[in-house]
Amino acid sequence: MCITRASVLAVCVTTLVAIPGRLAGTPSLQESERRVIEITVKRYEFVPPSVEVVQGERVRLVVKSGDGLHGFGIKRFNVSKEIPRGETVNIDFMADAAGEFPILCTEFCGDGHEQMKGTLVVKARDAQP
Repeated sequence: MCITRASVLAVCVTTLVAIPGRLAGTPSLQESERRVIEITVKRYEFVPPSVEVVQGERVRLVVKSGDGLHGFGIKRFNVSKEIPRGETVNIDFMADAAGEFPILCTEFCGDGHEQMKGTLVVKARDAQP
């Protein structure tokens, strides 16, 4: 049996083309490692008011509006999204810095808007047991 360069290439291409089809519908490795946290935004609060993650974690915030248009912002992680009434918005980021970071409503939502604050607490990885 004679194996040529062309036949080896054909087998490699066939294998690479077939792999995505087999993986369809399965979460990627990154997706399975992502920490998912649900948050409700409503006048004039974030529920829960504080969220804790570990430095280096991939985070998905699933944010829904409880009453009207709000914004969701965490300046340190370049997060700024509108959260329309009745909708849920996914916000993905890497918590790459330890510390406490304010969560703010970035859309004016009424008289209590300025007091509407939450906190993202990112624990240092080396401080974990």
